[in-house]
Amino acid sequence: MDVLLKRFAGRLALTMSLVVLEAVGWILFPLVIGRAIDSVLSASTRGLYELGALGIGTMFIAIVRRFVDSRAYARIYVGLGEEMVATDEESDTSTRTARLGMLREVVEFFENSLPALVNSMLGLAGTVLILWLLNVPVFIGCLVVAVATVTLYALTGRLTTRYNEGFNDQYERQVDAVHSGDSLRVREHLRAMMRWNIRLSDLEAANFGVNWVFMTGLLIFAVAASAEQTLEYGAVFAIVMYVFQFVESMMGIPLYYQQWLRLREISGRFATAVA
Repeated sequence: MDVLLKRFAGRLALTMSLVVLEAVGWILFPLVIGRAIDSVLSASTRGLYELGALGIGTMFIAIVRRFVDSRAYARIYVGLGEEMVATDEESDTSTRTARLGMLREVVEFFENSLPALVNSMLGLAGTVLILWLLNVPVFIGCLVVAVATVTLYALTGRLTTRYNEGFNDQYERQVDAVHSGDSLRVREHLRAMMRWNIRLSDLEAANFGVNWVFMTGLLIFAVAASAEQTLEYGAVFAIVMYVFQFVESMMGIPLYYQQWLRLREISGRFATAVA
């Protein structure tokens, strides 16, 4: 991943700039919706025009970003893949084939997951800032839940990495297993891969369940606190929407963290081949 960041910094900077602009648009939606509600209740249409302008602008940026991303990352994958296969002469065909697939995972992370991660991180920061301005008790509740979530996934990070290492070790043997023509060997290979996959899935499910308990408690607290301290209907709606946005981000970001742990383990396997 370090190689990709250094060699294609210009292209990545362009795509990330568009990601940031799109994220800002999504951050503003709950606030603008709340303003539109209060505007309509005051017999004004100004808030509706603001909401329409935000929707069209965000949609335009999102479309442009996707056009740029698909072309930029296709060139990156072709270039790095060709170079890796040509220079990694010490590894056998099975290993190089598996690593080419792993390289695709890395590129897909930058193309699909990284924009969503940046969007979630910026949305999280913007949400917390706006909640601080709108309702301090809800803001504090979000901070407490964020610390609990970070602690949970930090404690299980090493286990995630170990499971990914075992899965990738087995994946690199796949071409040899298939090429052998031995049905018993193929079956044992596939079973071994699925055992590692099940361990990863079980760990993810356990973490998700605990994290969701945190988020459910926050949602209940936020609804009660915002209704008690805020008089305007639009403001109450905005607070609840921002908390829901916070919950969505805090449920999604750990999944990207687990994906990053996997890609970090993958990168170590072919870093020298594309250096």
